Amino acid sequence: MTTQPDPADDPAARLLERVRREGPVLPLPGGVVGIFSPALANKVDKINSDDLKVIDSLADVLGMRKSEPVTWREVRALLTERSGALVTPGQMRALHQRMQAYLSEHTGSEQDLTKLMWRTVSRALIPLAIDGIDGRDLRTLIAEQELRFRIQLEQHVPLWRRIPDFLLHRAATRAITRQIKQRVARGESRDDFTQPLLGLVDRIGVDRVTYLVTVQMIAISGVPGMMAACLVYAMSQYPQWREHLQEEMDALEWEELYTLPIRKLPRTMRFIKEAMRLWTTPFVTRRVAQRDIELDGVSVRKDQIYELSSYILHHSEEYWDEPETFDPDRWLSSRRQEAKGAYVPFGFGPRSCVGASVGHAQLVLFCAMMVRDFRCDLSPVHAPWMRKEGFAVPTDFVGVVSPRPR
Repeated sequence: MTTQPDPADDPAARLLERVRREGPVLPLPGGVVGIFSPALANKVDKINSDDLKVIDSLADVLGMRKSEPVTWREVRALLTERSGALVTPGQMRALHQRMQAYLSEHTGSEQDLTKLMWRTVSRALIPLAIDGIDGRDLRTLIAEQELRFRIQLEQHVPLWRRIPDFLLHRAATRAITRQIKQRVARGESRDDFTQPLLGLVDRIGVDRVTYLVTVQMIAISGVPGMMAACLVYAMSQYPQWREHLQEEMDALEWEELYTLPIRKLPRTMRFIKEAMRLWTTPFVTRRVAQRDIELDGVSVRKDQIYELSSYILHHSEEYWDEPETFDPDRWLSSRRQEAKGAYVPFGFGPRSCVGASVGHAQLVLFCAMMVRDFRCDLSPVHAPWMRKEGFAVPTDFVGVVSPRPR
């Protein structure tokens, strides 16, 4: 068991208090500008992102090839469209089956539930990021996911780990590159986030497309699994809400759930929205200014770092009543507050998560799976709590997952 920190030592709480006292635009250590107004954050990020381009490859930098510049706006459009197209009953059925299969193999013994839920979700997402990888290459991508999870938990990489970590990253890059080359050579098409990026190969080269796919792999290796752990934590801490979810989910067959019948799941949707508000991760997002930005009293110089935080917005008393309280019913239409753009669980405007459609669908199916197919019994000798160091991480969250008796 780990010791819960003194709330006075919580850096997020200290920053939130500074925002309350000094306002939404703050000077932070290292010359960083903190921007914690939802309107300003989105405006500044839009200005900074309008002409942002995909980074050059080493071959481009060395002059071995001159690739056409591609903006992130174009890449985002491709991936956002693909995200919507991937939320089909067939894909949702396959996603549920992958999550269920992994969790079924790990029932019956006491274990760290945060790590178990993270693995259940992050591994199930790999075929949606890049389908068709198996064998040694798949094991390499899974190993890299584990590495990213460890870094997120530890928030620090000691020197002695950096060389083996770098070699693992290189091996994962080669695995992705092999898959891309094979698919291009064969004219092969698959339903995943990689497919629309293959159309860019002739323009920007395989190595830069590999980089774009790697970005998607990074995205699925952190937040989705962490949020799944937070949802199970909420079910354990607020059992009445688990009962609400179970009642809604049991009233539907799986085939109907694969169509994501949101209107038939009002309590589930409020539960998920509130968990994503309270335990948004990561807590802060840092950007490098691509140009000088002067806007509504905000001044950021080119190459200066500015910081945004959905966590600060989600915990501000300016936008939420009792923001530290887990209260899904705050999302009832009769109680809903005017949040003024302060609810940003998938990030800010032009650089928000391109896979939001898939991510949200997966959380719905994950909740359905956890109340229909399984049950969690917490260890009586552990007292779970939420650690908040860069990410919201259920800690000392130990228990046994079992098939739910029918």
